Amino acid sequence: MRVRPIRSLVPLAALAAAAFLLVGCGGGSGGGSGAKSYHPPKGAATETVKVEAGNYSFKPDKLTAKAGIAKIELDGVGGGHTFVFDGAYSGFLLEVSGSGDQVSEKIDLKPGKYTFYCSITGHRAQGMEGTLTVTP
Repeated sequence: MRVRPIRSLVPLAALAAAAFLLVGCGGGSGGGSGAKSYHPPKGAATETVKVEAGNYSFKPDKLTAKAGIAKIELDGVGGGHTFVFDGAYSGFLLEVSGSGDQVSEKIDLKPGKYTFYCSITGHRAQGMEGTLTVTP
């Protein structure tokens, strides 16, 4: 039996790793989970809605805003968290990686009542959700 040198396997391993990374990236489809790509509205925001994410809660968990273009600002105060809407505003996603992290994005709000939550596995079940009421 002939033993192959380990160095002959290095190029094969590198090729396999590159193929795995390309497949894992989803080919630029706008997100690894199949979420649609979100395109923020053009124009200036008329208000900023601020919310903190930490320790399985949003503060405040009841938000209000007027219809129109708003900026939602998410401040991380503990651990990694996301801010997404349940069934509305497909593809809108804010994500903080921990305390001191802050992100924001514009959104064109329509009148109604919307549920938002953290999409990290188990966080919503532990109470990490709230409501945004948008008035005309």
